[in-house]
Amino acid sequence: MSFSLLSDREIAALCQGERPMIEPFVPRQEGKPSYGLGSFGYDLRLGRKFLVPLGGVNAVLDPVDFPKTLFREIEAERVFELAPHSQVLAESVEIFHMPEDVMGVCWGKSSYARCGLLVNVTPLEPGWRGRLTIELANLSPLPIRLHVGQGIAQVVFFRGKRPRRTYGEKEAGGIYQDQPGVTLPR
Repeated sequence: MSFSLLSDREIAALCQGERPMIEPFVPRQEGKPSYGLGSFGYDLRLGRKFLVPLGGVNAVLDPVDFPKTLFREIEAERVFELAPHSQVLAESVEIFHMPEDVMGVCWGKSSYARCGLLVNVTPLEPGWRGRLTIELANLSPLPIRLHVGQGIAQVVFFRGKRPRRTYGEKEAGGIYQDQPGVTLPR
């Protein structure tokens, strides 16, 4: 069996039943920027919680020994304005339960890309569960208005043979398994 890109029909089938791959699942595209099921992917929505870096003199971000005190959590109702040349961590509305033979890859949406927003999400590995942490970087010299509850990125899904080790079975421990929302490095 080789890798295959999943179509809207295949994605919808994985989102039905007792353990849906995406919750809540929207079976059609809605909103602006759009969210929901597309022809070969799913447009996920921007959640309400953001982790904003505080900065400081001689502050260094180190993924091995992460200084959690250099971030503050903000909850936005409708919009969040991302300052020029800054970055923030955000969360998806959707919770994912990745099947053991499916992997997701995420890209930013074109409307935001045209504003200078860079969206970074690590792959959704087979067997991973949780709410996505999304890194958003404003490459523009102007602020970018982010719309809570609207589309922020698109995930495309690939199916292959079950890997020898799923996310939760990794030697490194799958430290982001079941993350409840926007999460700093552990």
